[in-house]
Amino acid sequence: MKVIGIETEGLGYNNQMRGIILTGSKKRKSGQKVPVSRKNLLKAGDGRLLHPKNFESDEQFDIAVKKTVADYLVNESAPDFVVLPIDHAHGKNENADVDKLALSLKNAFNEQGISIKTLAMGSNLYNYQNVDIVHIGKHLLSAEDEKSLAQNLSLKEKVVETLGVPSNISWTSIKNLARQPIAEKILNKYKSFKKVLSSNSLYQKDFILQEQKGKKNVLFSLGGITDNGAIGFDIQDAQNLFQTAIKLKSKGYNVIFTNSPRTPSDVTDYLFEKCQAFHMDFYNSKKIAQDENEAKNFRNYNGKHKKEFEDQAKNIGNIYPAILNVCDFVVNTHDSFSYTSDAAALGIPSVVYTGNFIDEQRRPDCYKLFDLCHQKGYVISLDEAIEKINKGEKLSTKKMDDVSTQLVKAMKKSLSLEQEHIKKKADYNNL
Repeated sequence: MKVIGIETEGLGYNNQMRGIILTGSKKRKSGQKVPVSRKNLLKAGDGRLLHPKNFESDEQFDIAVKKTVADYLVNESAPDFVVLPIDHAHGKNENADVDKLALSLKNAFNEQGISIKTLAMGSNLYNYQNVDIVHIGKHLLSAEDEKSLAQNLSLKEKVVETLGVPSNISWTSIKNLARQPIAEKILNKYKSFKKVLSSNSLYQKDFILQEQKGKKNVLFSLGGITDNGAIGFDIQDAQNLFQTAIKLKSKGYNVIFTNSPRTPSDVTDYLFEKCQAFHMDFYNSKKIAQDENEAKNFRNYNGKHKKEFEDQAKNIGNIYPAILNVCDFVVNTHDSFSYTSDAAALGIPSVVYTGNFIDEQRRPDCYKLFDLCHQKGYVISLDEAIEKINKGEKLSTKKMDDVSTQLVKAMKKSLSLEQEHIKKKADYNNL
């Protein structure tokens, strides 16, 4: 089964789609997966993202979609499914816009003599007319939604409910990345002292043995703000997290920080400087703004340490997936659903900081996802984690089901049912 997606400005959404694409492309016998190139996430030839809000009219939008599809099919085979991301920050019109995108895509592929299906990823409950599968996280369903879904059987047949979000990270990819020469050199400092000692003099061995023996590793993987103000993440949050990092360091942990595209530049600067002062590692994941226009987008880094982060990008690249190979637990923020797609889905103890501002009226899903995961034992709060560590207890959380696998199973079932329907129709016509 071939699956492609629609590129967004959100790195998290893109990675979730890549997870579905990779899982869908797995070869049944060998288990190998087809690499996800940029071609698998469609966008217009002029660089615009394929969303109705980016075009002056529906006509221009349809023209852009048709051209994008035609250009894609010049060198690529036709997909079976197209994944449509739902960006909840776009507000109440997002569902209608995604439904419009689904129709435009189907029309564009039909003009090429190809029939496709669509899946709306991470949607709230909405009665789409042009979407074949509606993926809904349980955290996005209200009590009214549950009641409505039970009464609308045609919609219920299209809905796939999951707890968590898709992931494009697997233990195979993590271990492969961790074995790369640059990553392996960096990760050595977080491994047991026996592996670190091999290339040091006798005096250095004695010193490192004393400093490293018995240490464990914790990764703080930061979320960030949204451009509509519904989610905040500020210096006070950074101070809270760093105070916790100091406590963990005193308990024998190596502490590592990574940011995300949504982490504000001032928070990034604060934590980078604190990590330098207290001998912790900070790895930047924000794209570095190259001009004034890019600097206006908060998702790009525009702070005081461009040179350091440019050197880091050149010499190290994105070390985040490889670091997961040496983590005893990961701390995420409850605005970032990567705590379900990464740590919890991999079986790494998943800890969540719930202190940053989230408007409960506009983003109740953040609270509900944490509550559901917490009830199931997939995550614990940072306060709970520290309490356990202070008591000398080992942190553990349950492994979540893989969402990408669940969705691909539903997609294959949908294709199988359609093929069965076509066969029955053909048999009837031949009577």
